[in-house]
Amino acid sequence: MRIDGPLLSADGNRASDRTPGPEPGSLVADYVVSAVVLTSASATLILIDPRLRHWFLVPVTIAGALIAVDVVRWLRRALDTFHPQGILALLGVHFFYLAPILHVMLDRWPTLEPGTSDWRSALGAMALVNVVGLFLYRFVLSFRDRSPDPRRPVRQLDTRNFYPLGLLAVALSMAAFAVLCARFGGISAYLTLVAEDVERDQLAGLGWLLLLAEAFPMLAFALAAVRWRAALAKRPGALVMLVVLLAIVQFTVGGLRGSRSNTVYPILMSLVLVHLLIVRISRRSLLVISLATGAFLYAYGIYKDAGTEVLDVARGSRSVQELSADTGRDLPTLLLGDFGRADIQALILDRQLHGQGEPALGITYLGDVSILVPNALLPHPPRDKVAVGTDVMYGPGRFESGNPSSRVYGLAGEAVLNFGPLGGVASFAVLGLVIRLLRRLYRRAAAEPALPAKLLVPLLSVPAFLANDLDNNTWFLVKYAAPLAIVTWLSLQKRRSEPAWAREPRPRYPVAARGSVVSAAVPGYSST
Repeated sequence: MRIDGPLLSADGNRASDRTPGPEPGSLVADYVVSAVVLTSASATLILIDPRLRHWFLVPVTIAGALIAVDVVRWLRRALDTFHPQGILALLGVHFFYLAPILHVMLDRWPTLEPGTSDWRSALGAMALVNVVGLFLYRFVLSFRDRSPDPRRPVRQLDTRNFYPLGLLAVALSMAAFAVLCARFGGISAYLTLVAEDVERDQLAGLGWLLLLAEAFPMLAFALAAVRWRAALAKRPGALVMLVVLLAIVQFTVGGLRGSRSNTVYPILMSLVLVHLLIVRISRRSLLVISLATGAFLYAYGIYKDAGTEVLDVARGSRSVQELSADTGRDLPTLLLGDFGRADIQALILDRQLHGQGEPALGITYLGDVSILVPNALLPHPPRDKVAVGTDVMYGPGRFESGNPSSRVYGLAGEAVLNFGPLGGVASFAVLGLVIRLLRRLYRRAAAEPALPAKLLVPLLSVPAFLANDLDNNTWFLVKYAAPLAIVTWLSLQKRRSEPAWAREPRPRYPVAARGSVVSAAVPGYSST
């Protein structure tokens, strides 16, 4: 993990004087660079693969250019490393541009009956929805965020309450994990159970117990990061080991159940927390972390389908390639199935345009949030996206026949499922509002020395909103954000900030190039 500069002074109580934020630059130039790069890439790909010589590539390229504007800004450091708008754009370039093109070049499509007669036209129709939606998204983002009121009350974290409450929450979570293990005959028996895909069905109905039992790794990490943030800023090796320890514990406690997000999301949140609270993580380090995450997701995808058969690789009786072929988990599956929704969204829209599925009119959203209600209180929940999506993709009555589909449709896909093409367009306005809120909170967390914002923003800044459905996002917020948010909220103390005229002005440091004498001599200075 490459450290660009500590955020704390020697006493460990002061935030960096430099606030990461947009640097001067022309947004028009960013649009031009994005359009030229994506258009050139598409023109080159047309020469390579004749199957791309189809009208669908035009809206796909426009959609890619619209989202890639923020990638250009991120690369030229106008956006901070973990700025939500930049991270979403990095994912969006693959989501809106690369994934549709790869589907055509690799000829990879869902094995569904009935399929669609022309996949390229279906991709093009969804790309048109994305283009209109992304124009709306950029319009929502174009409004200037409201400047913070210097007279507003400043929320401070009372560490005298935060540490005891946090330790109590960790103890309760670990006790819940112990109860869960005891229920199935001990920790060894429980870990064996969750490692087998067939046996995981025995966990049905234990959602709230699982939620509580799997909360302690992230809580413990946050407590350690706050308590020893000054020491960790001076010892990068210890900081890396702390993140690795979180990954191991989180994988053991929650990841073995076959859900990659149980490991990946807490790690991403921990990195944002480290970036805001302890040390700056460089873009180069983020690239290395992303490659490592991709390798983990590839290996974990094989484990998810093969279960304990992955041990055959360690024994030498089977190769990774053989296990990958047997499970159907290869690199295209990772790129197009796990990191993309282009084919499923195109198919849902194509079904509706051909009159093969009626819009659900919002019923799946009610079904999605009903996952928080215990079965005893709501024995007959509304139809969720599983029920509606199964019937739309496979035909009416397929869900009732006992053959549900566990497809994930993404933000725009679920909106199309409920309200048709106009719903898909409108979902981008919602996405824009969410990103506006997150970027305002992120700017505050990066600028203010107060700890509450630095603790809470990482819980919300993981850009799962684009690729996930409402039920996934709801469960993500409740499972990963709620425990630490509750502990932080209970530990807040309110005090009136000093009036602006009474504040001691902060020193203004000259802007210096990365690695210069000035950047090395000024405490807390970072060129990112």
